[in-house]
Amino acid sequence: MRIPSHLGFFLSGAVIVASLAGCSGGGSQIPTTNAPVTPLRLTSRSAGSNSERLLLSNVSKTHQKDFVDVAAINALHGNQTIVSDSNTNTVSVYGADGRRHALLSTGLSQPQGLATDAAENLFVANTQLHDVVVYSKPYRSIGLTLDDADEYPTGVAVSNTGVVGVTNIQSTAGTGGAVRIYAKGSTSACATITDTNWSGMYFSAFDASGNLFLDGFDRNGDTLLGEISGGCGATSIATLSAGVTIYLVGGVQVYNGNILIEDQVGPGGPLGTNTPTIYTFAPPVNGSFGQPIATTTLTAGGNWLPVSFAIMKNGEHIWIAHSGIAAGRVEYSYPRGLLVKSFDDSRYVTPIGIAVNPAAIPR
Repeated sequence: MRIPSHLGFFLSGAVIVASLAGCSGGGSQIPTTNAPVTPLRLTSRSAGSNSERLLLSNVSKTHQKDFVDVAAINALHGNQTIVSDSNTNTVSVYGADGRRHALLSTGLSQPQGLATDAAENLFVANTQLHDVVVYSKPYRSIGLTLDDADEYPTGVAVSNTGVVGVTNIQSTAGTGGAVRIYAKGSTSACATITDTNWSGMYFSAFDASGNLFLDGFDRNGDTLLGEISGGCGATSIATLSAGVTIYLVGGVQVYNGNILIEDQVGPGGPLGTNTPTIYTFAPPVNGSFGQPIATTTLTAGGNWLPVSFAIMKNGEHIWIAHSGIAAGRVEYSYPRGLLVKSFDDSRYVTPIGIAVNPAAIPR
């Protein structure tokens, strides 16, 4: 099983320090029983070999009791921000005032990617249990479970018509991950798409026409961007090029017809500015995104890797799941990338996924 050289991963039950050497697409072998499912931050790099030193640590998981403040979640008090923490097996729901209004943990095991739909249903990629769970607002219990057997789901996306796309970082057999498509309300996939050029998939988002844009990596650990069309009739991934180099892919979102793709490292890669950046692309033409039409530098990012992001319905602000500064939630203006505010929550260990209510609707 390959691990892309640009991510460190939490491995349940093991403490490992690995030094991965090589070019931008190095890799390391580990037992397939310890699946790499939780991206951590880059700890150091060697300028001479462009290698990474990755700390794969066994963080003690905290078992916290669920609670839901139904009145606060249902109240018309402003936007909500929802964050998953893969190491504490929790998903937290916050109000615009910064207070935590719900803590979800029952039935969750290393939750990662999150998504909300127009009805504010919450979709959670439940990595170690190989499924996606769905909560209806006010998120008191799991109402639907999408079967993603034999895969490790990392990201989840929902189309305007309720079709669900799930991206998997790899299979439980240690082979390349797949993308699974689910019809609205269905718990079984109507399509499973694989590509031998893709070793794993991270995050994705639908556009208004139901095309699914995704990112991931090849068997050498190098970045891949792609598009899947056809919903339940989809059979293949169209791999896309871009006019900029994306060194460490993160979240994917669609707003106002444009596709936003995050580079957790930023321009110049690990030896450059190391400033997280979100590139906004117009829809691809002839298999290419071309040059970005906007570049959003996350100025408060520093050396910490924000794994994913969500964009508000009005398109003015984005929220970042940040594993370093402010441990959890940082809000930036879009597309300028100015820091708006952050909420510090020391209870987080490894925030991975983030979603918002109301979320941007592709159009």
